[in-house]
Amino acid sequence: MPTNRFSGFPRRRASDQDTLIDAQLVELAYQNLPAMVAVNIAATLGVVFLLHAAGASGIRLWFGLVLLLSMLRLISWVLFKKYGSVANGLTASELTANGSRQYSATWMLLYTLGLLSAALIWVWLLYITFQSTASEVKFIVIVTISSLAGGATGITAPLKYAGRIYITILLVPSSIIIYSASNEYWVLSALAIVFWGAMIVNHRNNHRVLLKSLTLQLENKQLINNLQTLNADLEQRVHQRTEALKQIAHHDALTGLLNRPGLIDWMEKNLSAENPHEAAVLFLDLDRFKQINDALGHEIGDQVLRMIAHRFNDVCPSDAIVARWGGDEFLLITEQSTNARERADLIAHQLIEVATAQFKICDESLGVGLSVGMAYFPTDAADFQDVIHAADLTVAEVKRSGRGRSLIYDDIYAQTQKRRFDLGRALSEALKQNELTLAYQPVVNVLTGDVEALEVLSRWHHKTLGVIDPCEFINLAEETDRINALGDWVLYESCLKFSEWVPQGSAIKLAVNVSIKQLLTPGFSARVNSILIETDFSAKSLILEVTESLFGEEHLDATLKTVVTLREMGIDVYIDDFGTGYSSLSRLHEFPVTGIKIDRSFTAQVDSQGVVIIESAMLIAQRMNLKVIVEGVESISQLKKLSSLGVVAMQGYYFGRPSPIPHIESIKPIWCDVFLKE
Repeated sequence: MPTNRFSGFPRRRASDQDTLIDAQLVELAYQNLPAMVAVNIAATLGVVFLLHAAGASGIRLWFGLVLLLSMLRLISWVLFKKYGSVANGLTASELTANGSRQYSATWMLLYTLGLLSAALIWVWLLYITFQSTASEVKFIVIVTISSLAGGATGITAPLKYAGRIYITILLVPSSIIIYSASNEYWVLSALAIVFWGAMIVNHRNNHRVLLKSLTLQLENKQLINNLQTLNADLEQRVHQRTEALKQIAHHDALTGLLNRPGLIDWMEKNLSAENPHEAAVLFLDLDRFKQINDALGHEIGDQVLRMIAHRFNDVCPSDAIVARWGGDEFLLITEQSTNARERADLIAHQLIEVATAQFKICDESLGVGLSVGMAYFPTDAADFQDVIHAADLTVAEVKRSGRGRSLIYDDIYAQTQKRRFDLGRALSEALKQNELTLAYQPVVNVLTGDVEALEVLSRWHHKTLGVIDPCEFINLAEETDRINALGDWVLYESCLKFSEWVPQGSAIKLAVNVSIKQLLTPGFSARVNSILIETDFSAKSLILEVTESLFGEEHLDATLKTVVTLREMGIDVYIDDFGTGYSSLSRLHEFPVTGIKIDRSFTAQVDSQGVVIIESAMLIAQRMNLKVIVEGVESISQLKKLSSLGVVAMQGYYFGRPSPIPHIESIKPIWCDVFLKE
């Protein structure tokens, strides 16, 4: 059975479809010709430079032949574009009537001659190289020829036989030349043959896929033409269906806004990197939405998202677009303008305002916040995905530093996120590598000078990142959910080593910081009890310190239950950094806590506004029989002022800095002598 000249598939006769496919294969081959010639010239320049430096003979003649052949091939491309492109706009029957099958074969023959000549010239170069040049240059030429053969599997896919002959000429003679040059290169010679086999198979597969694709395209076109003949309005109906599918594919089902694909499509149509003006990209991340979702359910959460989307759409200017990026994240993007930054700032303010406004759902008054990260296209990034990522990094910085405001992108945010990523990965290994250590800071009774408690603090010295600030890695541990492992390790190690420092029967207690995430983890109390049993540590000697986030409305019942369980075990629970967070006074009486630690920020202002907070806290604590510890005492004047307010237990650098060896001996209260002298 005869074979199609270019496709290689059996055929009974030269059908209209075969004719059209032949013409399209020729078109594709010549479309790829400039790129192929460009690659050849680039490779030629590289090896000529190396071979000339190595003193290879005959290189100038070879270089001249390459340039001459490249010029001739480009001339054939120009002539084809002008006289040979017969497929465009013609039907299969018209092509057959015009005798274009023979016409296509002529142009393909011209193309093939240039292609195979190029392969022979490269084989000649390899022969020249192996006659007189150094090994490293030989290897570079081998790699270059192999790359050309590998690239040919795709770029010569329209040519069933010519492409495979081209690959064969490049690799088989090369294998023979390599082996003939020296037996020690037999491995390279064998690899060339193996590579040749793989490339032939790859070229065959690429040719088949291309042929099938062209065949399907033709069949689809013929089918559409037939259907259009039968039904005049089919094209309109197909168009409508396509638009409907595009509408579904590019829009969010919940809010009706554009989704990710729809947004990128909008940006491609409306933004250009060549436009000198900027477009503002605002990444909108809702605050406190998760609390609504968890507390009231996803159905209410969906209603909130729909209402928020409607509000954002109302604020959105006519030349901008709002899209839902996913979850509780949205994007607003403006078209390019001269005042993009001023407009973005105004829009961000309006968005925050409408997002924070209260709304009612099922008789519930609800409210969310909004954090906005702004980046500018193409100033901050000339790629759509990159500028969105820049805005995302910026909103992450807003979230990290307080929420509820807008911020403009800065390169430092990317560096910050990179450091956080590196620290996050390193933190998981820190415990295994013994990089974490413990330090202890005393809590002192200023009347007697006795040490009442030792607060244990974690320290991290990374082998490459250096000393990591505790605030940085502890906050990171909470955000990455590694806080449970870190907290368990601190509690276990401090309880285990406490007996090494503190004699049995001592009244000194161990104070360990606990995050709200640990308290909310199921089984936290059981884990604490297990650690106490393993380390043979008394629950009555343990103080767990947790911040005022304990009183958050979204988890009030869960934290109360955990605190009650801990108190039943005999463990003291203190409120750390008291006065800086939630409205502690309104919740303090509901929790069976045993003490409060007044934050150091009030100690620093004890001679001004801070004294009011401390006096109020002291009064309430006395009425509720709570122990009071004041943090951040660094000077004798602060100590004196706090003593005058009735504070007995204090902690700070004045009494001792955190140390790996705890200070447990009583401190002579020399400050009392100072007070007497005054």
